[in-house]
Amino acid sequence: MSARKHTIIESIRNELSTLSFEDLQKLKEKVGAKVYKEVVFGKQSISHEARVFKRDNKNRPREMSSKKPVRMLRDVVSVKKQEPRDPRFDPLCGTFDKKEFAENYNFLSNARVNDMKMIKNELKQTTDPEKELSLRRLLQRLNDQQKATKRKKLESERKDKQRLEVEAEFKQGKQPHFKNKSEARVESLVKQYEELKKKGAGRIQRHLKRRQQKVKKRSFRTPVTTN
Repeated sequence: MSARKHTIIESIRNELSTLSFEDLQKLKEKVGAKVYKEVVFGKQSISHEARVFKRDNKNRPREMSSKKPVRMLRDVVSVKKQEPRDPRFDPLCGTFDKKEFAENYNFLSNARVNDMKMIKNELKQTTDPEKELSLRRLLQRLNDQQKATKRKKLESERKDKQRLEVEAEFKQGKQPHFKNKSEARVESLVKQYEELKKKGAGRIQRHLKRRQQKVKKRSFRTPVTTN
């Protein structure tokens, strides 16, 4: 049966070889592409076995199938993940001590004083008005920073003194008096005026004038409400 079938297919192929290309296209459209290919080329057996990709040399890169999608990110080299560390919230860095920090960086205050002296000397020598204005602004900024550092230091000393007084009263069995913000502010202003008195009456007048200007600016900023 197979020999007879083979003979029939061969005779059909011989007949097809005599046909023109146009007749072959008509025949293909009539019987279908699948039957036409089986008659002309024969039935091909399709192997469903998975192809094994082998390397001729182990040092060569491995051949990969093009039908299998490749991941966008591949772990070529294993790298240890770096986790960011914030010293503010890391217990390994210890706790922040404001007093110790101020003592360790106290040299910046001395460096600022030296910078102010250098700027004052440069102001005496310069003749350029633009440079003079720039130096005066820089000197004012450094002066404000120096005053702010001094105020923080005095405030820290005041709190330490108050804490020691409270501890002493506790040891004596007394009920300590905790000063509120208004009392502390009044005490700070009294000390400030006492220091200004030592420096002269002109300092007090300038200080009062600046405070009046600040109060005046605040009154202009506050919105006026109408009922």
